[in-house]
Amino acid sequence: MTRALLPPAWVMVSIGLILNVMAIVLSSQVLDRMSSDIALIQERKEANLYSMQLAWNQVETLERKREALLLHLDGDDIDTDISDMLRGHLSQWVTAQVPPIHRKHLPELMAMINSAQDTQRDLIDGLYLDNLELSETLASVEEDMAYYKNIAVFLQILGLALILARDLSRRSLPN
Repeated sequence: MTRALLPPAWVMVSIGLILNVMAIVLSSQVLDRMSSDIALIQERKEANLYSMQLAWNQVETLERKREALLLHLDGDDIDTDISDMLRGHLSQWVTAQVPPIHRKHLPELMAMINSAQDTQRDLIDGLYLDNLELSETLASVEEDMAYYKNIAVFLQILGLALILARDLSRRSLPN
């Protein structure tokens, strides 16, 4: 009498196989795509960190240029060769036209260096905020990935249980 209530064994095995195939598809398609998304996010975060380090190095280099200017402008008028060299070095690091290196242009020179440093600091801030957003996105993707992994494991276990139910139903039958 209880045998009539259960579906045939081949139906349970078929359903179990379908659930296992669904788990494999879920793992191979969805989870693999999420893994590649995570790798891309991590790569972007690392690129941002590298760019932040380069920008910070530029801020420090500009500070060294400031110190060199102040050292050379501290005494008498500087040699034109040294002035031209300092001007050439500084022009590579600032976006505006560098005035002649002379004490009367010192406020303008310092403002140029400050402006270039501020630009680099703004870049660092932007990259840092981008990394914070990327970290939030990464946490969300990892959470979704764990959810889908749990679903895949559940489907596999349920599928295997249905497949094993066929063997168990054979053993429970009286001979």
